[in-house]
Amino acid sequence: MRKFGVLCVALVSASSLWAQKAVVEEWTTQVECHTPVHATQDFKTVTTIQNEHGASLALFVCSCSKNDKLTSFKGQVTDASGRVIRKIKESELNKTEYSPYLAIDDYKLYFDYTPPVYPVTITYEWTIDSRNNLIEFPGFWPQTDYDVSVKKASYKLQAPKGMQVRYALQNMDAKVEQTDGTNDTEIFSVQVENLPALKQEPYSRPLRERLPVARFAPTVFEYYDSYGSLASWTDYGKWEYSLIQGRDVLSDAERQVLHELTDGLKTDREKVEAIYQRLEKTTRYVAVLLGIGGQQPAPAAHVSKNGFGDCKGLSNYMRAMLKEVGIPAYYTTISTDNPRLLRDFASVGQMNHVILQVPLQNDTLWLECTNPQLPMGYVHEDIAGHDAIEISEQGGRLVRLPVYADSTNLMQNDISIQLSALGDADIAIEQHTANRQYESLIPLLKMDEKDRRKVLLQMVRTPQAEIRQLHVSEDGANIRLAADIHSQKYATQAGQRLMVPICPVHRGYTVPSATTARVGDIFREMGYLDVDDIELTIPDGYELEVRPKDMQIDNAFATFAFTLQVEGRHIHVRNRLLMKSGTFDKALYPELVKVMRAIADIYSQKVVLKKI
Repeated sequence: MRKFGVLCVALVSASSLWAQKAVVEEWTTQVECHTPVHATQDFKTVTTIQNEHGASLALFVCSCSKNDKLTSFKGQVTDASGRVIRKIKESELNKTEYSPYLAIDDYKLYFDYTPPVYPVTITYEWTIDSRNNLIEFPGFWPQTDYDVSVKKASYKLQAPKGMQVRYALQNMDAKVEQTDGTNDTEIFSVQVENLPALKQEPYSRPLRERLPVARFAPTVFEYYDSYGSLASWTDYGKWEYSLIQGRDVLSDAERQVLHELTDGLKTDREKVEAIYQRLEKTTRYVAVLLGIGGQQPAPAAHVSKNGFGDCKGLSNYMRAMLKEVGIPAYYTTISTDNPRLLRDFASVGQMNHVILQVPLQNDTLWLECTNPQLPMGYVHEDIAGHDAIEISEQGGRLVRLPVYADSTNLMQNDISIQLSALGDADIAIEQHTANRQYESLIPLLKMDEKDRRKVLLQMVRTPQAEIRQLHVSEDGANIRLAADIHSQKYATQAGQRLMVPICPVHRGYTVPSATTARVGDIFREMGYLDVDDIELTIPDGYELEVRPKDMQIDNAFATFAFTLQVEGRHIHVRNRLLMKSGTFDKALYPELVKVMRAIADIYSQKVVLKKI
């Protein structure tokens, strides 16, 4: 397997400003909620950008819509002496409606600025007026990137008491102060000071799981004339169910088609598969997110007629088709970004996707309806192991999707190498990948032959190589690859000897740096199993002179075994690497580096053949 890229950043302590990209001098958010459907939001950021690595932080971006309007803006840039070198007016903002969606209410106003010198301090102040969409309040995100410290940041929300504002803090050592305001309002405020810069390290949790954040949401809300409660995930589910209720009606003609398709099938699983394949053939992903359509699915009949929908519409349509043939299924909201939902803080903003849960007698299927080209029930990497909310008439229920066992994320390589006395070789590779390793190769299925060959040459260590045959096929959550490769210089000649690589795959196996002190624990999100069976046939007139020793490793991070056996002119090599997922104590980091270096060394080993 070609391993995840490792990003190593040489970083000293947060107090050494030269090692940081930027310092947030001030970050202020003030929200005044006048009524359940109207709020004014004032923002101010003052950021000192230390060097060119922080240049992107000079960009101003503001998301707006017909319900969220920018009512004021000003910006200012000062140099290290405090001299104003640029003032920015609202008229200088650019507008873009670019979106991956077919239609959406949102647009962005932005100002793209490149500092002429460093350090510079950029101040932005702006106000947003929001109406009819206060399903949650702006969050408090004072820190947004690695290598950025925060001197002072504050948040203040004033809202009617009847809204029963709730909040939740993550990765933040602070307290929300709650006081009474005027006119039957209450005020929520929080502030932080001297947040150190976060250090980017190999094998650490994603940045989004490490950033400090405070979330605020009303318990009762009105959203585009829809009313609901976020007192619990149960209540959240009741509101979501109200949005899909009555939207599962199909035409009589389509109902007849569904029965013709499934009535002769014996099991519910067969029926689900037949309908899932029909979804793939008759629909495509297109999103129209206008008004409440950002939360409510299009009616099933509309998706059927138009042949497209977003994750909500396609999942609801699939649910409607299954309902028609007597198979219950649950509309399920989930986040593709955050694996964990806050159990005691229900909010819409924690979700960004919808899938379908189908509980069968001996199994539960999770259907990705936006991409029915995936094998039915395959739980892809963006949702595997994530929390989700199952939606029913009874409300929302917190569930967790399964994760494939490390050993099932398989790459099996069966390789035959026929070596000549001149050092060239004919190499036959049969590769089988499954589950998460299958998923990483899905792009191969969509490539043309030319691009496939380029990718294969990046996967194998074959100097001056020519691919003579290549075949790629898919079977469920498995990809099989078969290739015949000729390498004109597989082995290196040195007088009477040939130096021959013993493993032509796992090119570019990455070993992280161990030169800096570890700050955070080690996190490996995915485990996998790589198995290589390699047979090297040596040319007539040569014998094995030097070989690497067999090796075994068994520790918290991995089990690895390398063996080499000789039978006449055949050298048999077997590698078996089980890399384990999980969270490990940071004190073990040197051990991880040591293990990965040992594995990389074995993958790059050579045997020496001597002419008889």
